[in-house]
Amino acid sequence: MFLTKLGRVYSCGWGADGQTGQGHYQTAGEIKLLAGDIQKERIVRLACSSDCVLALNEHGDAFGWGNSEYGQLDDSAEAATQINTPKALTLTKGMGRIKDVAAGGSFCIALNSEGLVYTWGFGILGFGPYVEQTSRPQHLLPPLFGRNDFSNEATVVSIGCGVFHMGAFNSDGDLFMWGKNRFGHLGLGHKKDQFFPFKAAINGKVLKVAYGVDHTIALCKPFI
Repeated sequence: MFLTKLGRVYSCGWGADGQTGQGHYQTAGEIKLLAGDIQKERIVRLACSSDCVLALNEHGDAFGWGNSEYGQLDDSAEAATQINTPKALTLTKGMGRIKDVAAGGSFCIALNSEGLVYTWGFGILGFGPYVEQTSRPQHLLPPLFGRNDFSNEATVVSIGCGVFHMGAFNSDGDLFMWGKNRFGHLGLGHKKDQFFPFKAAINGKVLKVAYGVDHTIALCKPFI
C-alpha cells in the first residue's frame, strides 16, 4: 500500500483476499491507483498488517477492503467474506469521529476523538478470555488504559497492532498491550497470552510505537 501527500492510495502485491483493492483476487505486479468509495476522498491514514486494510479520510470516516471473514468490514448477514474494492464502512458510524485505525490478521482496532478504543473481529480483543469474537465494534473501558482517581485525565492518544497483538498508549506516556504473546512481544516479562490491556513496564514516556508480526518497538523519552 502507498499513500501520497494528496491522499491518494496505490497498491500492488498479493491479493488472494482482495487486499490490493484493485477489484480482483489475483496477485498485482503493477502499482495502480485505487478507486471505489475512496475515489474522491483524501485519505490520511492507511492500516494493514495482514490481509485486511483500513483507511481513514480527513473527516474521520473509515473505509476498508480485503479479508472480512469475521465481519471486520461488514457485519450484515449477506456480507461477503472478501471485499476487493475500497468500501465505506457502516459498522463504525456510531463511534463518532475516528482519529486512528489499525487492522490485524482477523480483527480491527480504532480510536475516536474522545479517546475511546474500539475493537472487533476475532481474536484476543481485550474483553477477557471468554470474548473472542464480535462483529460490532465495542469500546474498552478507559480505566483499562490508566484513567483512575490519581490520573483522571489520562486519555489514549495512539493505537496499533501486529497480526495477533494490539497496543495503545495514553497521554501520560504509558503503553498498554494485549493479545497473543508467544514470542514475548507484549513486553510484559512473560510469554503468556494477555486477554485485556496491561501496562508494559517501560522506564520512560512512550512517544511512538511500531508493531511487527512478532515484535514491538517503542520510542521513549527517559524520565530522568
